Amino acid sequence: MRLSSSRVIGTRATETSPTGWRPDWVSPDQTMPTITEVRFAHENGALAETMATLEDPDIRVLPETSTDPERDVYVFTFEDAGPDAVERALRADGTVSGVHPMPAFEERPLWGVEFAPETELLAPRVTREGGFVVDARSTRCGVAPCGWRERWLLPDREAIHDIWMYARETGFEFEVLDLHARGSADTEHLVRDVLTDGQREALLAAYEQGYFADPREASLEEVADSLDHSPSAVGGRIKRGMKALVDATLVVDGTRQ
Repeated sequence: MRLSSSRVIGTRATETSPTGWRPDWVSPDQTMPTITEVRFAHENGALAETMATLEDPDIRVLPETSTDPERDVYVFTFEDAGPDAVERALRADGTVSGVHPMPAFEERPLWGVEFAPETELLAPRVTREGGFVVDARSTRCGVAPCGWRERWLLPDREAIHDIWMYARETGFEFEVLDLHARGSADTEHLVRDVLTDGQREALLAAYEQGYFADPREASLEEVADSLDHSPSAVGGRIKRGMKALVDATLVVDGTRQ
């Protein structure tokens, strides 16, 4: 649903949308830095065809490459997808104009991607509003269209309202999942944000089936079968997920708490 036929660009707390209506999460007096978590998709969005081609990919963006206005190349990692399949999918993707294989980082290949001019992106809009992409990962393709789940640091709540208006006017499916003032995030948000959807699913399945019990009640193969993935893929997600949780909860500045 579109709220107006015209785009709202650069409005601030003294202005409202063209309809005079604003979501209840926007308050004119909310001018402090805000962290928001969003989910969005567009039929001509970033890597839309790649996500549809690969089997349930876990894709992450290096944040500093998604919000730099001087940079044309975005850097991605693909978990549990072979490099040949990734390269074929990227080169066949109509939203992509250039593909640049890069040296691996933490044993994961990196891919530099340039997007076609007609590709719909929200990261440049985040930059324009004075914000920064903190975390960006792909969402699962299924009932909902393939898209992205991201966390943004924005100067105020009005900025997310402006981006939301822009997204709706340009045809995005856009949902605000969470919104809180910087510094108010709790452990639940922290733990949730460090895991990919695939890592979270694998860890929960392993826990519920007794993979972590002593003695072990389920093998890695049984957990993998329940998720319809290979044991190596599920084992990798469990290992990386546990490392991410330890890094987020027990490690501060490279040392243990």
